[in-house]
Amino acid sequence: MKKTIFSLSLLILMLLSCEQDDQLGLDIQPPSDRINIQVDTLPLIAYTLADDSLLTSKTRYNVAGYLFDPIFGLTISSFCSQLKISKTNIVFGADAIPDSIFLYLKLNNIYAKSRQNDLMTFNIYELGEPLYYDSAYYSNRQIKKGNLIGTITFNPSKIDSIYLDTGKIAPTLKIPLSLNYAKKFIDASFEGKLLNNSTFQQYFYGIVVEPVINGNHGNLIIWDLVNPISNVTLYYHTSSLSKVKEIFQMDATIQWYSNFYHDYSTASLDLLNQLNGDTTGGKQILFLQPLAGTKIFIRFPDLQNYFQGKRVNINMAELLIPTYNDPTSREFPIPSKLTLAKIKDTLGNTSYVDDFLFSESMFDGSYYSQKKYYRFRLPRYTQNLILNRNENLGLYLRVSGTSIYPNRVILKGTENGMKLVVTYSYVN
Repeated sequence: MKKTIFSLSLLILMLLSCEQDDQLGLDIQPPSDRINIQVDTLPLIAYTLADDSLLTSKTRYNVAGYLFDPIFGLTISSFCSQLKISKTNIVFGADAIPDSIFLYLKLNNIYAKSRQNDLMTFNIYELGEPLYYDSAYYSNRQIKKGNLIGTITFNPSKIDSIYLDTGKIAPTLKIPLSLNYAKKFIDASFEGKLLNNSTFQQYFYGIVVEPVINGNHGNLIIWDLVNPISNVTLYYHTSSLSKVKEIFQMDATIQWYSNFYHDYSTASLDLLNQLNGDTTGGKQILFLQPLAGTKIFIRFPDLQNYFQGKRVNINMAELLIPTYNDPTSREFPIPSKLTLAKIKDTLGNTSYVDDFLFSESMFDGSYYSQKKYYRFRLPRYTQNLILNRNENLGLYLRVSGTSIYPNRVILKGTENGMKLVVTYSYVN
């Protein structure tokens, strides 16, 4: 029993000794070798700018529609696309008669779809000029239209699955086109213009989808042209065949592009002031709009001066961008992710941020709904600025997928919550 009590007492003494030795080794470690971790919030410069035109050729999705936004004004988006034949040397037959022709557009998503009763109208035109697969087409390029070949008025929120002879297909807009357009295909087969895609696309440039502003608030609708459901289908009959169809496809092997237009005459005064050159407005509020709308310029102005004469390791640098209390965000959902690009020269050309190249997932840019902010991790970019490895020309903040997703967001400015938090240690 005494032996047990002695053992227990010894154990307690050892534990107490361990708790008291948390400074063990400091007496033999030189103070200059100890790691001194610092956390500072550094100043920022940020303001809203009109965005440049965006590359919109061969994007994953296309946007068509219009939207009246109480903050950002009016946005209009149209697109055009080539068509392709599904097989070579199409011959309809000498007695072929067109029955109908339809443009099918596979729905991906609707922005501002809460406007349940807003009717929209689309006009469909022949494309008035050829497109070339190897060319680049930008959002400010006007789309040249040919003949009007179809019109449809519809409720975007009621676009539903449709039935074809192959069965029920996913939510798709079915647009009737003119029989004269259908006859053009049949006549072209007799002229040898449906031999292959090269000859076909020299004669049939493609189609244009353009919204008609009808006074409603509108919607911006995202369409999936890569999906095989998106096509032009011609139905016809002959003396021996009662119902025949020919499909003219839109897919990743052809060219298309979108055109974006913004009218800010009815936009927020704070936004208008910044677009007109007020760089101080970004201290309180910032505006980010995709589809070649607006971008945000960000710069860390005093990094070199702040750390002048000091050798530091940047352990972490977090750019935190909180969202503004926007009462319209329920109707206009904000983007799930933003992106940053590094300005690499005085012409405004950009490149990837150092941290993005190292690890896209660590770089981040996601929205954190509980904290109501977007976050970027920028330790490498910050370190390289301090070491003068990068010229401190700033960054451009945009919506991720800015050429295909309409989601906009209002952000707090540099004196209203936006901040750069830097964690660093001194190098001895």
